Amino acid sequence: MTEGSRPSMFETVKDHDEKINNHEERIGALEKVDQKHEERLKELEEQSIKLENTILKTSTETREVMREQTEKQTEKLFELLKTAMGIQSTRSTQNHEFKMLKWNTIATIVMKVSGALLGLLSSGGLLYYYVTEFWLK
Repeated sequence: MTEGSRPSMFETVKDHDEKINNHEERIGALEKVDQKHEERLKELEEQSIKLENTILKTSTETREVMREQTEKQTEKLFELLKTAMGIQSTRSTQNHEFKMLKWNTIATIVMKVSGALLGLLSSGGLLYYYVTEFWLK
């Protein structure tokens, strides 16, 4: 190419051909990078789905374990409450029976003493004792 002159048509076409080849190489490199990005994106999506499934499975298992433990604890508490109520009822029954036994014993003693006194009075034994002890002395 000479100074001040325009490049020849051949040089211009050659220059354009080099630029086109250069652009084609860049486009090819960009397509490869884009393909790698697509592959990574697809891999990330697959991993995300796997993670989501794992979380859902773990959550379901955790809820099941919690439900089972809650049921077991509720059953144990119910049995404990039932036992406590049984003990309370037994204690109440025993207290009532003890009071009844005490009053029954008192009533039996009173009946025997009053029966003995009545027997003595009706047979004249107490009157005889009174007369012999206090009047005849």
